[in-house]
Amino acid sequence: LTSSTVSQSSAGPWEKLSRVAVLGAEYDSPERQPHPKCLEGTRVDLLQFIHGLLDKQEKSQIVWLHG
Repeated sequence: LTSSTVSQSSAGPWEKLSRVAVLGAEYDSPERQPHPKCLEGTRVDLLQFIHGLLDKQEKSQIVWLHG
């Protein structure tokens, strides 16, 4: 014989998740103000490349940024 018990809590899944989530870790958190920014003079080549793609008439290119 096996026995199993199913209990239903009044707490929904988001409430349960919020109990174990790290506060302030969510994207765009107000706890991370001011938001981190690139230092002046950095990413210049990358930004010029992206702006160059945006200025082109041909819009069939894909840019994949990660990291």
